[in-house]
Amino acid sequence: MEVNRRPMGKFFKLKNGQWLKVVFSYVSSNKSNIWYMSIVIGNTKRQCNDCFCKTEKSPKILFGKCTGRKAGLEPFIIALKELKNLEKTVHNCEIQIIGASDRLKNVYKWLMRYGYKIKNIQNFNRDIEILYKAV
Repeated sequence: MEVNRRPMGKFFKLKNGQWLKVVFSYVSSNKSNIWYMSIVIGNTKRQCNDCFCKTEKSPKILFGKCTGRKAGLEPFIIALKELKNLEKTVHNCEIQIIGASDRLKNVYKWLMRYGYKIKNIQNFNRDIEILYKAV
């Protein structure tokens, strides 16, 4: 039996005026317990929400697109703080970081210093690279 919990999202206003949305969602099955972390940077809260709520073919989807060119490392630092808070509260599960643009994937490789590893999976008929850690 698979259990899905409603995703928990938080917005953060960045110094450059853009918005960062960090979303955690939980999926549990007989084999594993997984927390997914996704982030998106947009010019408005609506743009961030559209990325999570629209279908794969929608022109409003931001998956894999770079929207935070002016944000610097600020979104990474905020996301890292939220990730560490999650690690403190959950046990016996895996945390996977998904849905980042190519530019942010390069930044997230710094998480390997915190014990995260890289894994390739297939999603929507394309190979994507995710970071994961067993907690």
